[in-house]
Amino acid sequence: MLGLSLDVWITMLFCVVAFFGVSIWVLVYTLWQEDTKLALFKTEGDLDTYSPRALRDLRRWIEIQPDPPPPDVNEARALYNDCVETLKTTDRHFYEWSAAEIERLDPL
Repeated sequence: MLGLSLDVWITMLFCVVAFFGVSIWVLVYTLWQEDTKLALFKTEGDLDTYSPRALRDLRRWIEIQPDPPPPDVNEARALYNDCVETLKTTDRHFYEWSAAEIERLDPL
């Protein structure tokens, strides 16, 4: 068998199948998520850009910045406020947001 032992061929075959199997699964999952986002965007006209945890982390990061804040803070604040507005004006969301979580959100 071309000079390689059986265990080498089996290992190589396993690695190829595992690599392509995982790659194809990730591709299909990503395309499914993007299709879901596109459908939401078409029906709602906007899309929430952050998960609940990511939005909490962004708010915490904005709040701990020193005075005067670095230039990135203004951009982060605008992105945060845009996400909050989107969550409050749309009925369906990509990320798992509860009505109570959305109600507690305030723009910065």
